[in-house]
Amino acid sequence: MELKNVYVVDNRVNIAVIIGVILTLGFAVTLTQIGNQGISQDEQVFNIEKTVNVIGTATKSVEPDTLIIEFGVETVAGTAKQALEQNSEKLSSAINSLKTIGISSDELSTSRLNIYPVYQSHEDLLSGRYVQEIVGFRASNILAVETDQLSDAAKIIDLVIGQGANRVDLVSFTVSTPKVKAVKESLIEEAVLNAKAKAEIAIKPLDQKIVGVSSIIVDDVGYSPSPMFERAGVFASSAPIFSSDQDISVNVNVIFLIADR
Repeated sequence: MELKNVYVVDNRVNIAVIIGVILTLGFAVTLTQIGNQGISQDEQVFNIEKTVNVIGTATKSVEPDTLIIEFGVETVAGTAKQALEQNSEKLSSAINSLKTIGISSDELSTSRLNIYPVYQSHEDLLSGRYVQEIVGFRASNILAVETDQLSDAAKIIDLVIGQGANRVDLVSFTVSTPKVKAVKESLIEEAVLNAKAKAEIAIKPLDQKIVGVSSIIVDDVGYSPSPMFERAGVFASSAPIFSSDQDISVNVNVIFLIADR
């Protein structure tokens, strides 16, 4: 009986020791995790990047190299067929006159072609109400001339008006797509340097310096040609028409990395 009691006591002691060891190990693991979390947070705070976001701009005035003129013929006749025939006759004469000054078919394109009825209102004697009836058709055909003959703007207008054109909707001096692309590419470096100069001015009072670049976004849509005039009426005689330089711009959004001096 005494041996059995001793055996039972020994088992209890062993179980207590094992439980103590497990608790000790668990506490040690918990402390290790807390310590690791603390180090990780410190490292995160230490590794936060300081940045400054700046927009740089570069602009260049460029002489236009393309002339765009929209002109056309508007005719009214009793039927749609008659209106179109008269319209085509006058427009063909205008186009042929342009060929005499070197305007090719490749420089001409149809901009808009419309035909619609012309209404007239009158009072119905029986009902006393005003009703509308079709009295004819109006045809409008607008062409666009796109050429590098900038000095011939007034001559082109006079020629087409003299051959029956009765609408001049647009005269615009613009820069061709290849030239715009080349100018914008040449402005990117200048825009980035402009952004860097702005950033250095901004961070100087803060005793910071630029140590790198996080990102650069190039916005090169800064160009829209300005029409000289729109919806002009009939030109009675030649008048000098001068083109003006067009501004082409590039913007860059640069995020600089900064640090203490």
